[in-house]
Amino acid sequence: MASKKEEELNWKVGAYDLKISHPQKIYWPLEGITKLKVLEYYKEMTEFMLPYFKNRPATVHYFPRGIGNSSFYKRDFGDVVENKKKFKTAFYKEVSQDKTIQVPIIDSQAGILWFASKGGFEFHLWSSKIPDYSKPDIAIFDLDASKNTCYERIIRATKYLNEFLLSLGISGFPKTSGGTGMHVYVPIFPEYTFIEVRNWVKKIGIALEKLHPDLITTLRVQGTTHKSSKISIDYLQNVISRNTVAPYSLRGYTGTPVSTPLSWNEIEEGEFSPLDFNIKTVPKRLKEMGDVFSNVLTSKYHLEI
Repeated sequence: MASKKEEELNWKVGAYDLKISHPQKIYWPLEGITKLKVLEYYKEMTEFMLPYFKNRPATVHYFPRGIGNSSFYKRDFGDVVENKKKFKTAFYKEVSQDKTIQVPIIDSQAGILWFASKGGFEFHLWSSKIPDYSKPDIAIFDLDASKNTCYERIIRATKYLNEFLLSLGISGFPKTSGGTGMHVYVPIFPEYTFIEVRNWVKKIGIALEKLHPDLITTLRVQGTTHKSSKISIDYLQNVISRNTVAPYSLRGYTGTPVSTPLSWNEIEEGEFSPLDFNIKTVPKRLKEMGDVFSNVLTSKYHLEI
């Protein structure tokens, strides 16, 4: 058996020395994807991912023994010692638990790779930035479906949402969730409360529900969505400290899916499934197409609240 020293790798990442223990640990058993493969993916993807992380608190989903085993979410990193070379933290007062936590602000390649090397390879981001968490700069339409729902229905609902937004003079930006759903981002000026943004998303969801009652719903059953074959628009994604998976983040599901930005032409053609976008295909896709999501970073809309 190889010794721990023989198994460990050392990468120089900027000014940080990243120690990678057990690089051949299997994270995806069926696909044979190792920790090292995950780190190589993120090393290649960092330049595309970091602009979306800038000044935005993150929650990290850890799979220390790979997918199919126990996992956990973590967003309080006040207990992490010597983290300054890897990532920053910012204070956030959790009202529900009456305590202050330190949320991570991942602003470097070293940060992304450090988390991934610890099994935290799924990244989720807030829709507001430091220093003012109370004013989101993204309105998020989270289109959910049950795992048995044909993905064509998700694509069709996304098309209807796009048509509705365009009628308001607004361009949304779609990405796969990496699971069974779709996210559409509307970048906005950070001048509205979460309640105002949430109600705006809900209002559009209800309008779409009336136009397409056999396909779309905003109904929540026992606090959850996607209980039927209908596509639900989860407006409660627009809540302070709520997380949405980051663009180009891996997901801890079979098939190594990636939450992948799409063009509206791809949505219109509809000839894809979420698993088409995975750890092997997405880097090649970016080299060929570039980042089709980048306008999220520069566009801003005022909302009719």
